[in-house]
Amino acid sequence: VPGREWERGKYRICREHNAFVRWDAAESDKPLPCGCPKSPANWLIPRFGFVTSTEKPKEPKRRAQRVFTTRPYFVAQEGDPETITLPPSGELLRLRRASPGIMAVLCEGRKGNGFYICRECGSGFRERNPRESSSRRGQHKNPLGKSCGGSLDGPTSLAHEFTTDVLQLQFLAPLLIMQNPVEFGFSLAYALVAGASEVLDVPANDLNATVGYVGEHKIPPIILYDSVPGGAGLVARLEDEETLELCLEAAEKCVRGRCGCGEDDSCYGCLRSYRNQFAHHFLRRGAVREYLQQVLRNWP
Repeated sequence: VPGREWERGKYRICREHNAFVRWDAAESDKPLPCGCPKSPANWLIPRFGFVTSTEKPKEPKRRAQRVFTTRPYFVAQEGDPETITLPPSGELLRLRRASPGIMAVLCEGRKGNGFYICRECGSGFRERNPRESSSRRGQHKNPLGKSCGGSLDGPTSLAHEFTTDVLQLQFLAPLLIMQNPVEFGFSLAYALVAGASEVLDVPANDLNATVGYVGEHKIPPIILYDSVPGGAGLVARLEDEETLELCLEAAEKCVRGRCGCGEDDSCYGCLRSYRNQFAHHFLRRGAVREYLQQVLRNWP
């Protein structure tokens, strides 16, 4: 859009501790809460949408290659939400009441290699020297099919941010079997999404989840949020102790094994969905089932 620049900035991610921090281009660098020395990466918010080439597409010669998927990250929770312990008679989990929170969704390209964006015409490519380049060295075609000599910035991730209702659940019951904290956290998170959608009687796409920073606890905080920007008050209904218990029971039922997959695996009948493709390779239903059964046995 003439006269309007895209919003740009940088971010850092630690996969081991699932730590995420981002800042605007005008701000100074921010360290990760885990202290790991990860190099910053670039992000760009394509707020004005996308257009495709006006050229006639070529006849496909093979199956289209799956290029990328998106991944949500928890940025911050606004205000100072109250923290309550459930159940009141025993410490099984701590819940931070639902309040507006900022979520970020990143698309980092194939294998996290990002994209290369022309500052002049806005064309985007998956590599610095795109095959779509014109015969003249250093030039490429813009979306109108004309030659452009603008430089390509990158690698850059595409980002989207929105504010919605966020509910944090910190499970305190110990893990009886050694598990990777981040991988187990995502498995538990998507089981809770399935359980919450059943108890609240809403489509699973209306809810989503991610995992927060792995700090002092063995299990990272589970972030449940409304998929609708601005929030629809769905996760706020889980603040009720009885409703939350029903959610845990429904989540345990989801991973009980009626879908037919192995305990060290998952499928679209239990934990997997189109939205969590990035986590499919480490989602395990068996460990989640045992943990939820452990929590429910101690729930009065």
